[in-house]
Amino acid sequence: MDDKLLEKLADEYGTPLYVYDGELIQNRFHRFQSAFSELDAKVCYAYKANSSLAICALLRELGAGADCVSIGEVLTALKVGVNPRDVIYTSNSKTDEELSVALAAGVNITHDNLDELEVMAGIARKKKKQARVSFRVNPDINPRTHPKISTGLKESKFGLHFEKDLAFNAYKKACKMDYIRVAGLHCHIGSQILDAGPFVEAAKKMMAFAFRLKKELGTTLDYIDFGGGLGIPYKKDKKLEPKELAKAIVPEIKKGLRNLGYQPAIVFEPGRYIVGEAGVLLTRVNSVKKTPYKKFVNVDAGFNTLLRPAMYEAYHEVKVVGKKDQQETYDIAGNICESGDILAKNRKLPKIRKGDLIAIMHAGAYGMSMASTYNSRPLPAEVLMRGKKTDLIRERGIQEDLHWKQKIPEDLA
Repeated sequence: MDDKLLEKLADEYGTPLYVYDGELIQNRFHRFQSAFSELDAKVCYAYKANSSLAICALLRELGAGADCVSIGEVLTALKVGVNPRDVIYTSNSKTDEELSVALAAGVNITHDNLDELEVMAGIARKKKKQARVSFRVNPDINPRTHPKISTGLKESKFGLHFEKDLAFNAYKKACKMDYIRVAGLHCHIGSQILDAGPFVEAAKKMMAFAFRLKKELGTTLDYIDFGGGLGIPYKKDKKLEPKELAKAIVPEIKKGLRNLGYQPAIVFEPGRYIVGEAGVLLTRVNSVKKTPYKKFVNVDAGFNTLLRPAMYEAYHEVKVVGKKDQQETYDIAGNICESGDILAKNRKLPKIRKGDLIAIMHAGAYGMSMASTYNSRPLPAEVLMRGKKTDLIRERGIQEDLHWKQKIPEDLA
């Protein structure tokens, strides 16, 4: 993104401000989709990466389905016009009400445990409406990524394990239930994965299990969902492009399909790969403080606006907009009253002064979607760029938003 444009947007809309490159989002979607064209795979964008309405609408326009982890994301997908058959609702913990809403909406529902399956069967029976279900399996695969985003390990809270036939017996039970249609098979082994090896291992296990379901239960699936997890190079990490990933796993999937003897739809759920590098968080410098040990740049954003550095020790490249030549070493400190609110540590940057504009790069995924109003700070604004066209897609929050639906008892008013 051009520095002059970023300055213009910051001046026009204020900071902190999220800016998204819509053309890059389109490019990334098409690149992923074309990599798996040999399988005619369905791409269901992972809404948790960035669930802003305009981003979701843009991807729906491109043909993306929706991978949703809450009923709120399901309703977002339906609001922007995604076909319910292209919505996959996966969560390890759903309320009875959420299951009822999902059933009424006609989306695909992925179960994570048998308690939930029993509830779903009861709701479907009562409403006399068939539920399209799948199970998330736990393939016990180490994705070699951050422990907090490794979801396919045997110790993880997610999925039904292959061992002791836990996953198999869940399918066996579901196949005998009235108003339950076993539609799919699902796994997701983790996020920010830059090595094809874990994906290949997961593909082998998934295809083998699908074959067992057919052989022993006579079950044929409408779709097999391999989840998401493809990472982006935040730092100087190696890249794993979709074509490389496809080259590694498509042969395993095709081999499995030949053994199956039928053709379920193949689904992938990328999120970060599509939107991560397309987003920039702009923040203004409030002050610069020198201590005997550090130089802190105090900005008007914090971990309420970008949680990843505090939660995952994540690295984001930082630029001083309109300045070059690395001269001094700084910590970029957020405005939240927490010692852990450091957005970037020990960065060599041009000399920074009050009023400078800082761009935190690769913030399109898990930035705004994880934002909060902690410390009573309203949410930032968002802008979507498409070529020369810029649209304000979320207005900046105001103080009144923080008090919405709160009430003071009469005797305290």
